[in-house]
Amino acid sequence: MSPGKDVESLTGLCLQNIADNMENVWMKDYTDKNMEEYRFMYIEGPFNQMAGPLVQNLIQILGDSHKLTKAGLHLLLQPHLTELSLRSCAGLFNNAMAQLVTVRCKLLTSLDLHSCSRIPASSLVSLIERLPRLQKLCLSETQSDALVLATIGTSCQRLRELDVSRCKKISPASVLSLVYDVKSGQFCCQGLRVLLLQDIKPQGEQWVYALCFVLLALPGLKQLANPSLADAMRLLYLRDFSPSGFPPENFPSMGEVARTRSRRTGKCNQGVGMEDTRAAAHDSTLHLKKLEDLDEEDVSILGCLCQGLEEVVISLRGQPECSWSLMQWPNLTHLALHCPEHPLRTLEDILPSIHPVSHSLRNLSLQNLLWCQEDSLSTLLTWCTKLQSFQGIFTVSRYSVSQNVPELPPWLGNPLPLPHLHTFSLLLEGDDPIQDFFKHKLGGFLVSLLKGCPKLESLSLCNIPALLDTVLEMVYGSTQPEPLYKLREVSLCNCNVTQWGASLILKAKNDLKTLDLSHCKDVTCRDYHKLQERVRKDKRNVNIVWQ
Repeated sequence: MSPGKDVESLTGLCLQNIADNMENVWMKDYTDKNMEEYRFMYIEGPFNQMAGPLVQNLIQILGDSHKLTKAGLHLLLQPHLTELSLRSCAGLFNNAMAQLVTVRCKLLTSLDLHSCSRIPASSLVSLIERLPRLQKLCLSETQSDALVLATIGTSCQRLRELDVSRCKKISPASVLSLVYDVKSGQFCCQGLRVLLLQDIKPQGEQWVYALCFVLLALPGLKQLANPSLADAMRLLYLRDFSPSGFPPENFPSMGEVARTRSRRTGKCNQGVGMEDTRAAAHDSTLHLKKLEDLDEEDVSILGCLCQGLEEVVISLRGQPECSWSLMQWPNLTHLALHCPEHPLRTLEDILPSIHPVSHSLRNLSLQNLLWCQEDSLSTLLTWCTKLQSFQGIFTVSRYSVSQNVPELPPWLGNPLPLPHLHTFSLLLEGDDPIQDFFKHKLGGFLVSLLKGCPKLESLSLCNIPALLDTVLEMVYGSTQPEPLYKLREVSLCNCNVTQWGASLILKAKNDLKTLDLSHCKDVTCRDYHKLQERVRKDKRNVNIVWQ
């Protein structure tokens, strides 16, 4: 084990020891003498000597293990904390605790109150007003409303990230209060970079307008998470700034917001006409770095609005009405493509769209696609030389097998160069039998893959019919030094592997912690016990799963 891991483990053990003795040792005197004192600043004891991150880790450990009490939380709210997350003990956070945070924790830059639903909106307002240093704030699943958002806008000038997902009292008009102060007539919260508004109901036309307003009002926004985002971007692209009944009274029209945005970016002088304003807003590039649930027909249209995109999730429908490409996003690092229903699109269909950005991809996820040609996946991965994580869920097409193959060609075993890959997951679905030629080619692909990714830490193969014993023999029998030496997690659920193949993984030098052999038909109960015995004999801490 490396020195870093030793230090980390020692720190964890010390914190766990404190957590185990919290009630009997650390809280007894405090509970008897100080429990009802909410407004004192300093507490003599061990916790005001601990670094802030360690105090936060201790709160997390106690909360996750259900050992944290009201007295314990009193004791751990230290003045030197800069980051505080109470999501593991949300049920303990009440009005009194909120007052205590405002008194003791004035230096907070990050506050997470996820699921702290016992606090009324008025108390959230009082809390937020007294924490002007906040840069990151999570209020998801709380009683946040328009007044809370307005307070955030006027009080938290340093705020960079805000999460108000699943807040039932949030409405389109209340979101406008976050970015515009009707009393002063000024735009606010201009430093905001991330705004999460997931699962806000009901969705509808008003939300589309509100999100468009926010996009115009916050030119520096990098992430806006909401199912109506694509519709709002389409509205912005079409320059439709005159929706009836929107915005509410006292808020500027979207045309006025567009003019203000243009003046800020230097693209429009004061006094230009509406058409020029619309054109300027249309030409304004959004700084969004991440888009989720984008339909493929919107890729070409909306891509021009945010050319600096780095992460995108695209839904594939039936056959596309027109061709599309990702070349307008040269900085793309995270790409996910999926069919939301049963697979209709093939891996081969989307290869031309991926190719222009393949050199920059770090994370790639392809879900619910048909796999028709044996070499398509290896061709794709050959392009993605910087890939760090891959997930593929495919249904092998019954027509994927080359016809009239006289014999199975030998595996060349040439490494597929993926020097940065640390996570690889491949799941095959479908009930149709896979013919021998495809199985053979799949085995050769896995040999090349495993030989070419020395930094692999997590390997997940599910429903793979290739002979994994032979694959593992070729990988571990290669001349390269210590293949897969960083491997920590291996899942071979419902794969064609035996106890022999599993033992090759266990005998190798690696950091293995988990080996999942669930539903492997050729691994018997006796084999399972043999593998466990090998682990005990080698004095390794490996959890073997089998059923």
